[in-house]
Amino acid sequence: MPQCPVVVHDARLVRFLFHFLLMIMLSALAGAAWVAHRPAPIKLSEAAKAGAKPRDLVDELKQAAIKGSGTVEIHEGELNRHLSRVLTGRVAPALGQSVKFDRLNVDFEPEVAHVTLLWSVLGHASTATVDLKVDRLEKVFRVEVVGGAYGHLAVPRGFLRPLAPALRGLSDALHDEIQALFQMNEVTFAQNKLVLDPRFP
Repeated sequence: MPQCPVVVHDARLVRFLFHFLLMIMLSALAGAAWVAHRPAPIKLSEAAKAGAKPRDLVDELKQAAIKGSGTVEIHEGELNRHLSRVLTGRVAPALGQSVKFDRLNVDFEPEVAHVTLLWSVLGHASTATVDLKVDRLEKVFRVEVVGGAYGHLAVPRGFLRPLAPALRGLSDALHDEIQALFQMNEVTFAQNKLVLDPRFP
């Protein structure tokens, strides 16, 4: 009998610790959801010069691959304007008018391309970013996902798996661009631009 109060006391302590840890976990999840819900800042590309004719990037890359001429540089502003012209987003009919694809934005840094999908959900802007690296192994290019983010919440690449269907859809929609891109001998991500070289060493 004398041990019963001690047992009750221990049970209360265990229950208190369990509720305390549960509250911490729920707070962390709520904080992560809030951070992920905030759209990432998108660097605005400078507008094209008035009256300037947009580059036909696919044809330019095909011609460079045939001629084997010097390097071709594509600034991220030119690429983002091209993507806004050629991409149109579709969402599942079940989502109706509540979800709308906005655009795709690419931001280049040395060795890494940040590819951000922007869409609106009930009028609220949302973003998801995938960080990509490109390596060449003999005759084959390998595109590797090295990380990314939902909104402001940075996540490891394994957490980006829900974006796989959207990325597959993008690769299908940009089939001609991707084919022309990988006709190059070297593909390099540099600061604010993509540098391509069709020449063999």
